[in-house]
Amino acid sequence: MFKKVLPALCLIALVSAAPAFPKKIEITFWHSLGFHVKAMIDEMAAEYNKSHPEVQINPVFQGSYDEMQVKMLASAVTRQLPDIAQVQFEFLESYIANGLIEPINSMVSQDDRDDILDILWKLPSRGTNIYGVPFLISTEVLFYNQDAFIKSGLDPNKPPETWEDIIRMGKKLTKDTDGDGEIDRYAMMFWTEGFYGLAPFLWAYGGELFSDDGKKVILTSSEMRSAIALLRDLAFKYRIMPYKWSDWEAGQAFLTGKLAMGIFTSAAISYGEQNLPWKLGITHIPSIDGRRYTIIGGSCFVNFSRNKKVRKLANDFIFWAVSKENTIKLHEKIGFVPVRKSALGSLELKAFWKENPNYKVPVDAMSYGHPLPDHPEYFKINKMLREMLERIFLNENDPGEELARTEQEINASIR
Repeated sequence: MFKKVLPALCLIALVSAAPAFPKKIEITFWHSLGFHVKAMIDEMAAEYNKSHPEVQINPVFQGSYDEMQVKMLASAVTRQLPDIAQVQFEFLESYIANGLIEPINSMVSQDDRDDILDILWKLPSRGTNIYGVPFLISTEVLFYNQDAFIKSGLDPNKPPETWEDIIRMGKKLTKDTDGDGEIDRYAMMFWTEGFYGLAPFLWAYGGELFSDDGKKVILTSSEMRSAIALLRDLAFKYRIMPYKWSDWEAGQAFLTGKLAMGIFTSAAISYGEQNLPWKLGITHIPSIDGRRYTIIGGSCFVNFSRNKKVRKLANDFIFWAVSKENTIKLHEKIGFVPVRKSALGSLELKAFWKENPNYKVPVDAMSYGHPLPDHPEYFKINKMLREMLERIFLNENDPGEELARTEQEINASIR
């Protein structure tokens, strides 16, 4: 009897002594990447999880950039932010100012500091402190319908260089195709999406949104008035741009060929090439008096975790996601600008650009790029600017009155 019981007791002892299979550490990753980008983010997370069995990265789509920011701000109130989040650079200041992010200087290797573009490190940094890792970078470029150019007697290989060119070409591109007295195709569209649409024009005229001390918005400057006047002339004087279309209507019009040109983010290049029923051309934003600007925008990874182990594992995923291989993939598959010097200098991308010249334009645009301003109340400010532009262009309100009123309202709200 003793001989039979002993092996069983030994087996129980061995099983009890053996460590249980370690439970995966789950890391929540919030993002606002929809459409074709969402599938790629899911694939990247799955690939990482497969090669790192101790971790489970859970990407969670949170809607548009604005929708996600609302959810992030609500979560910040209860201190229930995700472990990792994709945060737009212009929204980052609100988290820094409220002490919701810790600097990650000690978690950034020297190799990563040296390889990621210097200008991109500046966007998530304040002084010597780094608060995020550049992830999805885009510039704004001019999309144009090459088929519409040909039908209008324009050379599709000679897109507009200046806003004078836009006006000249726009008169040929804007057409009443069925003779009913209504314009069926406009030359281009201005997006009333707040400062995003307005910034390249204001900067080209030499203006800025904020005062030098960053405490007040300046909407009544001569530079801002000039920017608004140019845009209004396109609609009301030259009649090459619609003025009562919403941004959604304009986007649909571009897809269907009822709009020949538009300023879009480079992150829309692959979607446009794959879905538009005509040949897409990409060129630089036209210049004003020899000055040309675009937005260097996009988002960074922010590690919100306060747990030491989770924070380290989250950081490992972040730098894997912005590796040379992944930043090249995000460029070739979507149109985001590579964040690493090693990617930009690679033979792979040089060969890719030769076959796909549209993708090189946003990379070259970095040379005249300008970041959006950082302010803790940027989200609220931009919403008020969007509403102002809608009143000016959709409702035809007096621009001077709207600029003065909105300047006063914004400054009163952020005082």
